[in-house]
Amino acid sequence: MPSDAYNAAVAALKQQMRQSADGPPPDLATTRAGFEQGYSSMPVPEGVGFESVDAGGVAAEWVTPPEVEGSRTIVYLHGGGYVVGSLNTHRHVVSRLALGAKARVLNVDYRLAPEHPYPAALDDALAAWQWHLANGGEAARTAISGDSAGGGLAIALCMKLRDEDMALPACAAPISPWTDLTFSGDSMTERADRDPMLAGADSLAGMVMAYAAHEDAANPYISPVFGAFDNLPPMMIQVGTEEVLYDDSTRVVKAIENASGAVEFRPWPDMMHVWHLLAGVAPEAEDGIAELAAYIAEQT
Repeated sequence: MPSDAYNAAVAALKQQMRQSADGPPPDLATTRAGFEQGYSSMPVPEGVGFESVDAGGVAAEWVTPPEVEGSRTIVYLHGGGYVVGSLNTHRHVVSRLALGAKARVLNVDYRLAPEHPYPAALDDALAAWQWHLANGGEAARTAISGDSAGGGLAIALCMKLRDEDMALPACAAPISPWTDLTFSGDSMTERADRDPMLAGADSLAGMVMAYAAHEDAANPYISPVFGAFDNLPPMMIQVGTEEVLYDDSTRVVKAIENASGAVEFRPWPDMMHVWHLLAGVAPEAEDGIAELAAYIAEQT
């Protein structure tokens, strides 16, 4: 059963959604500002260091905990539907992930749509990966992770690395990945009234138009669920059972299993989309990050 802190946070999110539904939809600048305000002020653990870096022409920052196990590294791709989000909005998540995994995290600030539609985000993720390896990073000691759009982007990056015969990470660990920008999963409608973070296809359609632009949204590098899943690194996928994107995860898990790949599926009962964003507020968020960190530490 969810904690009182989690339930209170969900109630507040639902109230915000009701208030938003009563008026005209906010413009992109307002949406970005609201996301920044809502998450950039979340508490960050003490003792974690942050250093801005140019990762092959891509803005990023190193997130370094007091203790790092060898060269263990995580390349992290934040969520936000490819149109919102930043280093600031996910600093409270990646800092806890760094602490739990005893790893440095390269938090990547890839370009956002609609100013920079596909393939900008994928190009930036690839550039940051190549920069990491060119500057002493070890693929065998590095994981790729991300949440929501960043989770889908993490899978797409692994597919791109495989297709281009480049070094693959030791593992991937996507959180609530958005893998189907065509909305073909049943959970998109079945759970539309249950997910306080995402309200179904209507809330995501504008993001698809911004990011996919003139591309086919079924392109596997945009919607990895339609891609080939052979010869990918081991993967753990976390998802909340209340998510409209639940089937974005279950179908990927099935595809990996059908390709005889290694995958651990971790559905979290009663959790919303990327509940990890409540880190510092709800214990379920801390526990989800700890599970993710333990898997990465085991694989790297």
